Amino acid sequence: MERELDYDIVVIGCGVAGTAAALSAAESAKKAGGNLRIAILERTDYDHRGGNSRWTASYMRMKNVDEIADNFVEDMMAFSDDFSDREYIETLAENAGSTLRWVEEKGVDFDYLPTMFLTSSKPRLLPVGGGRAIIDTLSRRAGGLGVEIIYEATAWKLLLDDEGAVNGLMIRVKGGNSLELKVGAVVLAAGGFQGNQEMMAQYVGRDAHKIRTVAEGGLYNKGEGIRMAMAIGAKGAGQFDAFHAEPVDPRSKREEAAVMTYPYAILVDKNGNRFVDEGISTVDEQYEAVARKIFYDLPDHIAYMISDQKMYDIPNYERAIETDKPAIEADTLEELAEKIGVPAVQLTATVEAFNAAVQPGEFHWDKKDGKQAVGITPPKSNWAITIDKGPYIAYPIVCSNVFTNGGLASDTNGRVLSQDDDVIPGLYVAGETAGLYYGKYPGGTSVLRGLVFGKRAGEHAASYVSSDKKLGV
Repeated sequence: MERELDYDIVVIGCGVAGTAAALSAAESAKKAGGNLRIAILERTDYDHRGGNSRWTASYMRMKNVDEIADNFVEDMMAFSDDFSDREYIETLAENAGSTLRWVEEKGVDFDYLPTMFLTSSKPRLLPVGGGRAIIDTLSRRAGGLGVEIIYEATAWKLLLDDEGAVNGLMIRVKGGNSLELKVGAVVLAAGGFQGNQEMMAQYVGRDAHKIRTVAEGGLYNKGEGIRMAMAIGAKGAGQFDAFHAEPVDPRSKREEAAVMTYPYAILVDKNGNRFVDEGISTVDEQYEAVARKIFYDLPDHIAYMISDQKMYDIPNYERAIETDKPAIEADTLEELAEKIGVPAVQLTATVEAFNAAVQPGEFHWDKKDGKQAVGITPPKSNWAITIDKGPYIAYPIVCSNVFTNGGLASDTNGRVLSQDDDVIPGLYVAGETAGLYYGKYPGGTSVLRGLVFGKRAGEHAASYVSSDKKLGV
C-alpha cells in the first residue's frame, strides 16, 4: 500500500546547493515521465532567502566554464593535509564543467570579472550577478516545474520508519507552530553553523561569539541540518573547530567588507607591533591565515593596516578595498596612532624599523616581486615599500567567518552516511552542510561543490523516491 506523502522530496535551504538539488530532482522526474511533489523550505522571507549564497560573488576555481584549474584535486588534498575525501574531490573535479554548463543553460552567464585579489595564484570564474543570480535563476526554473518554496519555515527534526529510512520531517512555521510533513526524501542544504553562537562556542571555542559572519546570510545558518542528522546517527566530516576566514573592516555593516590591500602595507596589532609577513604569497593564498591569526593570536582580536599615499598609486587598489568606510588618515604617524588607539611611540618605531629594512628593487603590484624587508622580525617577502609619504592611512581589520568547515559525511551522490559508513536511506546533503574542508580553504571551491553535489543529490533523490513509488512502499 503506497503511503500518502505531503512531499516526495523536501530540500532544506534555498541557496545554490538547495536550488540546484530541487531543480535537478524536478528535471529528473520529468525526464522519467514522473510527477514528484518537491518543496524547498527556507527559514527567511523572500527578500532574505539564500543564506550565504545570496551575498557571495561566487568565485570558482576554473580556467573556463569547462575546465578546472590546474592541480585542482592535488591542491585540495594538500591544503587539507590529506584529511579530505579524495573520491568526493575527484567527483567534484570530474563534474564541475558539466554542472556549470547545466547552470549556464538555465540562464546564468559566467565571465572573468575583476575580483578583490590584485594578485592571485589561480584563475577565478564568476557568475554574472554573483550567487544571487544563481539562486534566482535556478529557483525560477524549478518553480516552472512545479517546485514549491515555503518561506519562514524551519526544519528541526527528522523522522524514520521502522527500517531506519527518513520518512518525515518536523518543521516550525512563522509564529512558532510545529507540524509534521510526510516525505519520501530530504536534502539538507541549509549551510553551516556560523549563525549559532552555542555551536560556535562548542566547536570553535572561546570568544567564538565575537567572530562576525562575513555577510548577513550567515546569521541564518544555525546548524539544525547538521544536528538533526547527527541525532539519527549521521557521521560528521570536515574540521569542526575551523572556519573559512576573511579579513574585514569592523566598522562596516556591508557584506564582505574585505581589506585586501595589506600586502602593500604593514599590519600591526593594538600595541603597534608587526606580527606577520604581509607579502609571503599572493593575497588569495594567504588572507585566510592572516585573518585567523588576527582572531587567535592578537589582543582584542584586531589589527590595523598602516600605509601612506603611495597606496593610491597602485592600479585598481579600489577593487581590493570592499569596505564602505573611508581610510583613517592623519598627517603624522603620531596623530594616526592616536586616532586608532595604538601607542604612538611603538607605532613610529615599528614603521621606522620597517622603512630601514626595505631593500632596493623594482616594485610590481601585480605579481610577487621579491622586494623584501630584511633584518626585522617578521621579515617581508614581497611588495616592501617604505611608508613615508603622508598623510598616513589606516584600516582596522578583524576576522570574519565566511562559513564553518564541519558538517555531515556523504558519498559522491550526496547520500548521508552513518557512523558505520552505511547510507541513511532517504537523507541527502549538499553545500556547506556537508563537511569537506580541513586546514586551508582552497579558494573558489565552495559554491562550485554546492552546485555539483546539489545537482547530484537531487538526481539521486528523485531516483530513490521514484523507485519507492514503483515498489509501492
